[in-house]
Amino acid sequence: MELELVRLPNGVRIALDPMPGLATAALGVWQRVGARWEPAELNGVAHLFEHMAFKGAGARDARQFAEAIENAGANMNAATGYERTAYYARTVAEQAPFALDLIADILFEPHWAPDDLEKEKGVVAQERGEAFDAPDDRVFEQHQSALYKDQPLGRPILGTEAALKNVSVDTLINFRAMHMTPERVVVSIAGAFDRDAIIDTATRRFGGLKARPDPEREAARPQTGHASETRKLEQTHLVFSWPSPPAGSDQLYAARMLSEIFGGGMSSRLFQEVRETRGLVYAIDSATDTLEDDGRLSVYAGCSAQHAHEVAEVVRGQLELMAAKGPTEAELKRAKAVTRSSMLMGLEAPSARAEARVSQLFLRDKLTDFAELRARMDAVTCGQVQAIAAKALEGPACAAAIGPKAGHGALEAFGAK
Repeated sequence: MELELVRLPNGVRIALDPMPGLATAALGVWQRVGARWEPAELNGVAHLFEHMAFKGAGARDARQFAEAIENAGANMNAATGYERTAYYARTVAEQAPFALDLIADILFEPHWAPDDLEKEKGVVAQERGEAFDAPDDRVFEQHQSALYKDQPLGRPILGTEAALKNVSVDTLINFRAMHMTPERVVVSIAGAFDRDAIIDTATRRFGGLKARPDPEREAARPQTGHASETRKLEQTHLVFSWPSPPAGSDQLYAARMLSEIFGGGMSSRLFQEVRETRGLVYAIDSATDTLEDDGRLSVYAGCSAQHAHEVAEVVRGQLELMAAKGPTEAELKRAKAVTRSSMLMGLEAPSARAEARVSQLFLRDKLTDFAELRARMDAVTCGQVQAIAAKALEGPACAAAIGPKAGHGALEAFGAK
């Protein structure tokens, strides 16, 4: 078998990625739906919908459903983001069609009892509390809120207590009807599996979905801004960000090279300058975060309050230096080696491959061989990386800080206040 894309007559896509030599598979159903499609009064409904997945489905109650998964030697989970919701499983090859059937039961025949819904709202409240108690998580939420102020993208995926009070079983039913459409569903599997059995199961369970108009969503409108929260902590937690290419952009690999050189590892400029040379932080790193229509180069740093101002100045100064002079050939070569290694590790992981195929289909509506992706990465030049850095400095820039008030001066030093 070879990599294959199957399109059902109604538009549901099935990505089949065989991996010779394996005895297991990773599979799932991904929907193009998430928190950015929620109205403010229902903030958190997409995540709560996903939480209700394991309350029983089809002919099985919650306990029987859990037992069915484990009797098959499988494990199953779900996750919600701003743009996607995933229901996925790992299983031995011969149980893959059965696992797909169980996921379909979750989506089409869920047990949504009002009492269970109220209990799950309580579980989500505990999840929100856990996130609030983790300042290195909370600072990213605050940054997101400032960056996309008064937009769905600026609201928390976990929702708010007030908004979730508005969610009923009928709300979940209507949400599913609006978003469970064939063009927004991808079935993906990687590893060892029976091709025909997977296609037959997917056709039987998803082939009856009816097309309907695509729900509207607001375009991303990133803003210059800042957020701060005073807490009695030992450290100040900082996030800084600038514009970067969106998901699916031809410039994405150049942006990833920039992030790797800038703050991706122990040899990166930020780690060497901010931690090793100046000793200002314990942790500092950078990442590229992408949406369908926006992207950010972000930096996280944890430091003492008295160092926060200097950390912000150095971080911005290092990006300005990158924009002015670009990376060295040695830095780019090292970044490509790290990225290539990460890519190869992903090739050996069925879960990573299954999810990568989903991204390809949602963004470009085709499956891309990993050799082609590597060629795109290898083609990145120092000049392209420099151009991404220069474009980033045009803004809008955004920053967030959590910790002692003395550390909040970093926001002004960064230029986001």
